[in-house]
Amino acid sequence: MRLRSFASLGFMLLMALTPLVALAQPQPLDRIVAVVNKDAIMQSQLEDRVAQVSQQMARRNVPVPDKEDLRRQVLDRMIVEQIQLQMADRANVSIDDTQLNAAVRDIAENNDMTLDEFADSLEQDGMSLAAVREQVRREMLLRQVQQSQVASRVNITDREVDRYLDQQGESSDTAYHLAHILVSLPESPTPEQVEQAQTEARDLYRQLQNGADFQQLATADSDGEQALSGGDLGWRRGDRLPTIFADVVPQLADGEVSEPVRSPSGFHLVKRIETRGSQGEQKTVVTENQVRHILIGTNPNRNDEQAEALAEDIRRRIAGGESFAELAQQYSDDDGSALDGGELGWVRPGQMVPSFENAVNDMDVGELSQPVRSRFGYHVIELEDRRQKDVTRDAQREQVRQTLFQRKVNDELEAWTQEIRSGAYIDNRLEDGQQ
Repeated sequence: MRLRSFASLGFMLLMALTPLVALAQPQPLDRIVAVVNKDAIMQSQLEDRVAQVSQQMARRNVPVPDKEDLRRQVLDRMIVEQIQLQMADRANVSIDDTQLNAAVRDIAENNDMTLDEFADSLEQDGMSLAAVREQVRREMLLRQVQQSQVASRVNITDREVDRYLDQQGESSDTAYHLAHILVSLPESPTPEQVEQAQTEARDLYRQLQNGADFQQLATADSDGEQALSGGDLGWRRGDRLPTIFADVVPQLADGEVSEPVRSPSGFHLVKRIETRGSQGEQKTVVTENQVRHILIGTNPNRNDEQAEALAEDIRRRIAGGESFAELAQQYSDDDGSALDGGELGWVRPGQMVPSFENAVNDMDVGELSQPVRSRFGYHVIELEDRRQKDVTRDAQREQVRQTLFQRKVNDELEAWTQEIRSGAYIDNRLEDGQQ
């Protein structure tokens, strides 16, 4: 029940609100623009994605580069995606319809729409719900692969958290808005490859010093994951900077670009766009709810309507005086809590799925909910107690743990991307017969 996703649905939400599959112009002949292991990427697929990316960049006011540069960048992203999707296929990783439906439903709910309203909104924008579903499915697959291959390599121990707190002392809330350009290196590069990459990075640095637009240069030439967003890394707190930037960024002035910084994945140019100052540490007090629930899920022998009807019947039986705990042990599909009579203990904000949490927040102590729909099925919830708790120390340790985790993931991700590229057969034909 207490799921915390590797990546939020924020990106999928953005994708869902922009034309995901542009209407391709009729082409006299389709052709292969790249072969990735045994899979082909077609010209028509590339042009569809270029049109989609161009529209997204325009909406975010990111300068659109030369069309050929944009094609090259987009194809590079499609190649990396294809490698990861092949990895998912080999590992039998899949997104079932229940997971996908829940994700799409969450996107609709985050936009204050029902699923039908969301589908109508997409249709008005020239999209189809089917196209959005496939885009979301692909993004979920990619994130699962990254989680299993990258995040699984990262472990943060209590000793590391303690050491960080001892070294950090009073944590600073200074935040930096950053952008970066990466000139990548292959795995185990030769001295010649290192020299070539360094020369390219220094040339880009000189162009920036001579007034070149950072966003446009990043979009055209960066090998980083954020290239098509103009290299924008967003806001990063000083204590959450990637390891390779931790000593560089504080020394820059707002608007200044660093000289090339070497890492295992290549050479980086980082720009400090602007800074927000420290506001001091805030005391963290949260509302905790003590709850228990009975989950009625769907299965091959029980459809959605039957699950809802059973949940309503169980709710009536509890209201009529039957034991909540005994009914939970008999009927609940949440194996983790069923044996404890449905007890979930004290729950903090963000630990439960949104529909469950929203229902609990609207309840009074002692109240029994109507069946609440979530991605897992239908919940009958009882709010047993509510309290305010000072979790400043816990929150601080969790924040440090997430900081260290994200640092390690950021360090690993670029290197892992280069690693899987190096291990794949890639025949990039874009330069031959470029239109």
